Amino acid sequence: MMNIRSVKSLIAAAIGACMSFSAEALEVNPGDYEQFPSNATIGVLYYQYGRGNEAYVRGSKATSDAKLDTNVGIIRLLHVYEIAPGVTVDPQFLLPVGAISTGGVLAPLGSPGGVGDIILATAFKFKLDTKFNDVFAITPYLIAPTGDYDATRSLNFGANRWQGIIQAAYVKHFDPAWSLDLIGDVAFYSDNTRYNSAGIGRLSQDPQFELQAYLRYKVNPALEIGGGFGGKIGGNQSFQQVSLRNPQGTTYGRLAVAYFPEPTFQVQAMIGQDLTVENGTKQATFVQLRLAKIFP
Repeated sequence: MMNIRSVKSLIAAAIGACMSFSAEALEVNPGDYEQFPSNATIGVLYYQYGRGNEAYVRGSKATSDAKLDTNVGIIRLLHVYEIAPGVTVDPQFLLPVGAISTGGVLAPLGSPGGVGDIILATAFKFKLDTKFNDVFAITPYLIAPTGDYDATRSLNFGANRWQGIIQAAYVKHFDPAWSLDLIGDVAFYSDNTRYNSAGIGRLSQDPQFELQAYLRYKVNPALEIGGGFGGKIGGNQSFQQVSLRNPQGTTYGRLAVAYFPEPTFQVQAMIGQDLTVENGTKQATFVQLRLAKIFP
């Protein structure tokens, strides 16, 4: 049986881990940083489901009765411009919507749903002069506080703050079949000045870092499989300048299959789970389905 102090620490950790569901949309899928056809418009729909019951506080499991389920849909639209030979720019936006379900010791956090913060980004991709045309890319993101937010709720889809992210990627093509995606980013946050129920509390967050690596194998022109790992560190939060001691320390694994029933339409399925968690609920199940259509 946990004492009241442990429960409060657990809830603070859960809030830190789930503060912005818009930011979860930035996890890169295998193959995302390949160069797309010039002048193409691409529409993407995502559905992702996450389920967890084990909650951790500062690296130790606090309980196995911390239900946190998420159902998130993401709408993404981008257009590709070629600004120089081998150089493309992909301005885009993403909009998450969804619902959260809590239970057990997290039940007091509620089970909200709604619209997440809108994400604006521009990916700059450079085709490199290598044997199999490797790709280097850099993407600045801006996440605006447009999503559903209520200071009286502990969990929200909107974060009520601005977020800026710089993401860089390198795609190494070993041969026509094997590729390696390496992605890293750093996120910066403005303060949420309406954090507590009175609407006056200030929540601050340190920069957060994330790394991802995916190895991909093209079975044939229509089918690709891949898998890899990722991890997040940093992002400790402070309320009224008092540290919540809830930095991220999460690692996760992913497996994906992508199929092109036609050259301009992709179906991708991905499964995974958290491997280690420093603070928050450990995601035992992660499932994502993605549909992408290229409009020439």
